[in-house]
Amino acid sequence: MPLVKHIHAGLEDRALLGAIAEAAARAVSPCPVVGFKYHAFMMAHAVRRTVTQGRVEDRWPSLLWAADVLKASQATEARQTGWRMDPIETDRVPTRTQAEDAFVSAMERWDPEAADRAIVGLYRAVPQERLFDLLFRYAARDFRSIGHKAITVTNCHRLLHTLGWSDAEPLLRSLTYALQNHADEPNPAQNDLAADRPWRENLALAEDLPSNRQSGTPEPPAIPDLLATFREGSATDTSRAIAAALRQGVDPQTLWTAIILAAGELLIRRPGIVAIHANTTAEALHQGYRRSRDDQTRKLLMLQAAAFMPLFRDRLGSGVRPLRIDGLEPEESADSATEPDRQLGEICAAIGVDRDLAAGKALAYFQGTREQAAFQELARHDTVDRNLGYHDDKLIEAMLENARHLEAPWQARYLAVSVYDLNGPGTPRNAVVVRARELLRS
Repeated sequence: MPLVKHIHAGLEDRALLGAIAEAAARAVSPCPVVGFKYHAFMMAHAVRRTVTQGRVEDRWPSLLWAADVLKASQATEARQTGWRMDPIETDRVPTRTQAEDAFVSAMERWDPEAADRAIVGLYRAVPQERLFDLLFRYAARDFRSIGHKAITVTNCHRLLHTLGWSDAEPLLRSLTYALQNHADEPNPAQNDLAADRPWRENLALAEDLPSNRQSGTPEPPAIPDLLATFREGSATDTSRAIAAALRQGVDPQTLWTAIILAAGELLIRRPGIVAIHANTTAEALHQGYRRSRDDQTRKLLMLQAAAFMPLFRDRLGSGVRPLRIDGLEPEESADSATEPDRQLGEICAAIGVDRDLAAGKALAYFQGTREQAAFQELARHDTVDRNLGYHDDKLIEAMLENARHLEAPWQARYLAVSVYDLNGPGTPRNAVVVRARELLRS
């Protein structure tokens, strides 16, 4: 690992992460699917959060692991396709006055070459906020790649705000290419495809909705009814339920609480890759909603988030348990005087052995102590040390961020269900991280 020499010489973590993100953008394609090898780009912000908010001892091992993922992804791309990002055709980039119209037109036509040129013109022509208002909008328009498009846009937005915008062009070109991905399906602009139907319905539904700013009346009693709709209803049903609540003056944060809890509930019903993406997608769309300044985009992000949850639910497959997040019962320790540190140890010991027990103990822990810092630190540490793949980083950071926006009673339940897919003491240590720690000590 030659990078270790640079680390000992004082390389900044931001510089390394920026280099990883740009290298992934330039040498790893989001085709044929926005996923797999493309996580080298998508996970960069999650790694950044783990690095900056986790233990100091986990900082460089996490970054070296991310560099290893990048090199493996580059090797896969080189072996499979040889793809690399081409230089931009400067003479074909739209002018400042044409850039926004050119970008919207290319995106609506699903024209990747035109969109590639247009995003460069747009980056050079409009303020950063306006640029991402448009990108957030298209991040939510289809359900292909189970939410990875929204995850890519939101994480790129946050990464640029962390690293700076001076080298943003390749990152923006990469995510625009990802947004145009429709795999082997015909052009969505010219066909009625299942992945696009919620978007078309919600475009019409959003037209007559009231302003979607943070206003309205908090309605916690509405949450159980909305959860019932998420359990049984279709994508159309859930979007319409959210729209009806908005018309009745319900606070948007109440509605986002229901969406986030619906995602969390899938982890109880059947842990795994689908439920993971329900939560990371809910977090990405919620962040887009919070960051966007365009009212129509905000409406669409909420409606699409509501529509996506039943689509995730229907992909869970067999072995789905009829469990509910609001039905989870706390599992108290045998000794009612057990210290919080010992409670946390009991939770971790149960992960991988009996996750139902771990979730019950976690609920008792959060309801009793309301202590989160120690749990967050340990969860991040185990994610670094016992990483089974790039979804681990994405999930823990998405779960912690989602929980931050929930009221205490629901927050405790949401954090408790995170244990269904977190790593624990029984999870094998990540070989790359073990090697990184050895090299950093040398």
